[in-house]
Amino acid sequence: MKIKKIKNYFYIVLVVIFVLFFAKSVYATLTCSVKTAGACSDIVMFRMSGSSNAHAELPGQTTSVYDNNVVCCSGVTGLGNSCSGNYKVLMRMSGVTNAHVEENTQTNVNYTQNACISSIFGDTITVGYQASNCNGYDTTIASMERSPTNSQIGNTSAYNNKICADIFSQSITFNVSDSSIGFGSLTPTGIRYATGDGIGSDSETESYNVSASTNAPYGYLIYLQGDSLSNGISTIDPMGGTNIPPASGSEGFGMRAVASGGTGTVVSPYDGSGFAYDASSTSSTVVAEETTGDDITTTYSIRTVATIDSLLDPGNYTTNLTYVIVAGF
Repeated sequence: MKIKKIKNYFYIVLVVIFVLFFAKSVYATLTCSVKTAGACSDIVMFRMSGSSNAHAELPGQTTSVYDNNVVCCSGVTGLGNSCSGNYKVLMRMSGVTNAHVEENTQTNVNYTQNACISSIFGDTITVGYQASNCNGYDTTIASMERSPTNSQIGNTSAYNNKICADIFSQSITFNVSDSSIGFGSLTPTGIRYATGDGIGSDSETESYNVSASTNAPYGYLIYLQGDSLSNGISTIDPMGGTNIPPASGSEGFGMRAVASGGTGTVVSPYDGSGFAYDASSTSSTVVAEETTGDDITTTYSIRTVATIDSLLDPGNYTTNLTYVIVAGF
């Protein structure tokens, strides 16, 4: 119950922004080349007995004649040569060493060993075979003397039949510009906007901004969760799920957002010229979205407003807001 107080009201309101986000490694390009074993400080995919007309052996073998031609790859976080987890077969082999090779789609019973490329879960690995070049892929792994089976192997320029590979490393970035904002003093006759210095403003201004990007095929959604402003006993009423202008003399806590850069957009009811707030500690509201996964950063300028009436109990009113960004991989 609200009790009318016969006194002046002085409010210091602090909003604390907590950030929760899911992050993946930033997109990087898979790069492979043939080196000596001593020169390769990255991941060995397999080893060859020469630069052309060669046999192959698995990366864990140590036959000395194979030391001068190892397929060495780098450029992707979590890259490996495991044949378990998130992996693809580069080629099938007739043995652990001194082996002929065949494409990964073949099923010859004598080819019992696999040379593999692996990465972290969530990454998309693609292996293919093309004539002349590996256009459309990140890198050329090696080349085969004949296709699709019973082949000698060589470096990337030895033969026309290329072994190609690509790793699409999914990424999402998210940032909040300020961890705390404040409205300063509120009175029943005014409208206050929160600022990063905690003093507040009588004129609408940016309280903080959030920025986001992803290369996820279906973009992202930015959710906001948190209660309205309270002092533990009394609560300033949230403005609800309809975009409305703030009104002095009545209770209201709300926000709106303006997008710039990128292809992200603000979601109703936060995209209007008025304000709204439709979340709680147990429910979330969607503030913004991006649907193309173009990996271009969009910045959302967040404006936050508070108004009170003459019946509200005086005190410090605070809340914690949690942002969650979810990518559509």
